Amino acid sequence: MLDDEPVVQAVKGLKMEKPTAEQLAELKRLSAIARVPDESEIVTSKEEAEIRIRDLKDKARME
Repeated sequence: MLDDEPVVQAVKGLKMEKPTAEQLAELKRLSAIARVPDESEIVTSKEEAEIRIRDLKDKARME
């Protein structure tokens, strides 16, 4: 059963923590600065939020 890919992905999904309110607010703020669509509604984990925040900070520096 643990070799079944859908089961493995479901278990991984249970382990992921949801993004914090602070992370979502930071994503919204940085999206406006970087002039990109706000994707805070579709971020599903703290890890993904941190990656997007880092990328948006880099993009905002370029603007």
